[in-house]
Amino acid sequence: MSFNHGWSPNSGASLFDRIKRKNASFSSRSRTNTLIESIKQNLNYVLNSRPNGCQGSPCLGIPDLNDATQSAVDFKTELENSIASCILTYEPRITSVDVQFIENDADSLSLQFSINACIDLDNQQQFIEFNMYLDSNRRYQLK
Repeated sequence: MSFNHGWSPNSGASLFDRIKRKNASFSSRSRTNTLIESIKQNLNYVLNSRPNGCQGSPCLGIPDLNDATQSAVDFKTELENSIASCILTYEPRITSVDVQFIENDADSLSLQFSINACIDLDNQQQFIEFNMYLDSNRRYQLK
């Protein structure tokens, strides 16, 4: 019979993260860092997926950037909404999210976003912030 050694429902780390470190004792700061890294890893997978790219979940991901039918303002707003919706749907550890496009006057073609979110850790809401940008390979990267 197996059991989840050292696991608590509020630990936040993924199953594989907990298995790798089953004998380690975590401080609150360490658990928070582990949770944030796990969330970032999942968001990298989710946000770099495209709709209809996953047969089991056709809505997974955000639309391709080649849609030139919308104006620049509509495009940015639609992309912000799409990113926020995708995060809330496919990252269950995040309870609220706000995505804002970051204007870059030096490089008007760059796409950067600020993502503010709340996570539940040890029955307390923790505020986290990510910056996301589109790299030269057209993949979103979180920092």
